[in-house]
Amino acid sequence: MNAPLYADAVVRSISPAAHLARAAGRRLVRLAGSGATDRYDRRFYPQRFDEPIEQALPRMRAPRRARREDAVPHVVHVIGSLGAGGAERQLAAFIAASQRSGLARHTVVTCHAAVGAAGHHRRVLEDAGVAIRTAGERAGEQALARIRADRALRRRMFAIPLGLGHEPVEIAGEFIDLEPDIVHAWLDHTNVFAGAAAIATGVPEVILSLRSLAPTHFPAMLRAWMQPWYAALAREDRVRLVANSEAGADDYARWIGIERARIGVVRNGFDAGQFVDPAPAEVGRVRDGLGAAGRPLVLGVFRVGDEKNPHHFVHVARRVLRARPECVFAVAGDGPMLSETRRFTEDLGGSFVTLGRREDVPALLGAADAVLHCSRVEGLPNVLVEAQALGCPVVATDAGGTREAIAPGATGFLRPVGDVAGLADDVLRLLGDAELRAAMSARARAFARERFPLGRMVRETHGLYGVDDGGL
Repeated sequence: MNAPLYADAVVRSISPAAHLARAAGRRLVRLAGSGATDRYDRRFYPQRFDEPIEQALPRMRAPRRARREDAVPHVVHVIGSLGAGGAERQLAAFIAASQRSGLARHTVVTCHAAVGAAGHHRRVLEDAGVAIRTAGERAGEQALARIRADRALRRRMFAIPLGLGHEPVEIAGEFIDLEPDIVHAWLDHTNVFAGAAAIATGVPEVILSLRSLAPTHFPAMLRAWMQPWYAALAREDRVRLVANSEAGADDYARWIGIERARIGVVRNGFDAGQFVDPAPAEVGRVRDGLGAAGRPLVLGVFRVGDEKNPHHFVHVARRVLRARPECVFAVAGDGPMLSETRRFTEDLGGSFVTLGRREDVPALLGAADAVLHCSRVEGLPNVLVEAQALGCPVVATDAGGTREAIAPGATGFLRPVGDVAGLADDVLRLLGDAELRAAMSARARAFARERFPLGRMVRETHGLYGVDDGGL
């Protein structure tokens, strides 16, 4: 995120005389003892305190603005970036379809500049006429004027705890400038940042989108403030929580400590128009490029990080290759464990190929005989839906919402997380039985298109906004 422009504007909006008066007042109050100083600081400098949310939230809470009923709703989405992740892909697909429908007007605010790898999905949004901003990159004149003129607003922004960083204040500045009817946040950090900012700026409705299992499954990303903030936001009437799988909703409800009914579910959707069977010549090109011409091809498409268990993928490959040395395994995706995975598979030569991030994933899926997915934690894996849509059976671990993404025994196989031997057996079974593979392929195509159409996901999300799209 850029320098904290809006936070700086809030501080500068207090006159020098007021700063001097507060400082002089604090010197006098100190004579009355530490208790008086503490009360004075909490009144005039609340951002200094890492106080309980139950105390911070009332000072932050703005009157809830009325939603404009005479126009299509303006929805502001908040997400970390527009990189090549599953949540980012769903955001882009939904917003592009919704914007074109004319039933909602969308703006995207990112915490990090959506350029380079962090802007993977930017073009999809821009082609649909969606405005994209980076929080705090350029302060809006309307927002600055309001901050300067509205003392109560400044106090609410000051009350946002410093422990959350400067992102919530910068996002609040964007909300002041954009005046959304609805804020739709995606992923844990930005759910809290945008939720806090929305409460402080009076946004009428807030949707927090839960895209996997609870963050306790991701120790590197977990923060101590996440659970208390989720619990506090869940108590706000204007806030709704929605997961992309039943497993995710169950897990978040347990972790937050709220009733399961408090979390809705809208499963992912995919654009069938982007997943058309590649032509035979394209399949041949892909297979030739992987050294898999005339050889069984097993594909993995995932972020090469701990939660996807890339080492288990490699162990499965080694077991399969001992029985079927003519096979080729390929992994498409980037991540922190990519270099390690490459080193770990050097001895396998051309039988194991790491591709990095690819733009031709539909062609890769269409060329594969099977997709292998070894995750230890999942929300609802897009790649398994997309693989099935292209007629590629899957072998996967029963992690999170994976069971909801396939029809076990009909379109693919499931094994417990960590069952390397079982996963290898299932891959060998698929590769060794062309009739079984063809039957699963046919059922997979129908299953993916019937259960996960983009139109269903768009319609259900419009329903969260209170928009009837007539079944578009």
